[in-house]
Amino acid sequence: MRFISGLKNLSKKPILLFILILFIISWFCFMFVLYMVSNIVLSIVIFLFIGILAVFTFILLIFSIFIPIDKMGLATITISAVLTIPIMFIFSGIINLFYLFCFFANQLITAFFAFKFSMDTSTGIDDYLYRKKGSRKFTRILEFTLFLLLYLWLLFLVIRIFRSSSTPGIQNLANLFVFLLWINLILMAFVLFRLLFTKKFTAYIPIFYVLTFLYVLYLVIDLWAFFIFFGSSGYSIFSFFIDLFLFIYIIGSIFDRVDYIKDKIKIFRAGTIALFVILMKLVVQAYRILQPLLPPPQLVLQNIFLVQILFYYFIIFTLIVGLYTIFAHKEGKKS
Repeated sequence: MRFISGLKNLSKKPILLFILILFIISWFCFMFVLYMVSNIVLSIVIFLFIGILAVFTFILLIFSIFIPIDKMGLATITISAVLTIPIMFIFSGIINLFYLFCFFANQLITAFFAFKFSMDTSTGIDDYLYRKKGSRKFTRILEFTLFLLLYLWLLFLVIRIFRSSSTPGIQNLANLFVFLLWINLILMAFVLFRLLFTKKFTAYIPIFYVLTFLYVLYLVIDLWAFFIFFGSSGYSIFSFFIDLFLFIYIIGSIFDRVDYIKDKIKIFRAGTIALFVILMKLVVQAYRILQPLLPPPQLVLQNIFLVQILFYYFIIFTLIVGLYTIFAHKEGKKS
């Protein structure tokens, strides 16, 4: 996968790699303390550590706008470390507003890269088939047909299962997939429009349908599992690994597109964007440490809201960026 090459590029940036490793270690420590040891004091210590790491990352983020991460020396790191504690106290009064910004930014980034993973995987498979000139007509038609049938079978199966439930809340979940179907029908209309007027076949779109369906199903099951296994360590650890994989995928994808970012985004470098993503995740994870201290009703509403925001962002990217990709993607070439 391309994001792995991005992670190799990241390994050449010691400061960024150091922050990332510290964050992942603290994330693992929190999960261990919360579900294996159940020690509130240690959880608070980890919360403070992540908070300090977040402020340090924020200061480096500001410096990275003016100084490339590769050129940051010991003086920059020392100044950032010295300023960390004072800035924590200076901005402590607006920390809740900053958390709200980080929350929505983190959801936006997560939804975009979930969409990007679906799109890159589907176009990558299609591009591979397209480069096989001798068989590409047959294989791409087969690709389109089989995955479209698979998507429709999965979609109507899940809708029927949810609507057959005696619980109104579960019945309503079917509407999410009906809504997703309408979005995909819009995309299919443009696929046919492109085929009719340009004679170019967007064969990857059914694979994209299947992957977007699976992601929405994951969001639903994740929310469902939250209610069924409320407080369960097994469910939380599983969810943690999914979240960790997507986070690493995001970081790797950023550094896989270093040259593209330099060309298209003149102001911000790849290192600055990566620091921003890490900072958003740091702040969100710091507050998640405090979740066990919240009343159960508030925790339930918070998780429902989290999934809703992810779903809406994901649908927006699926429709807008999906339409753009249908016309912009050149078969057989890396995007």
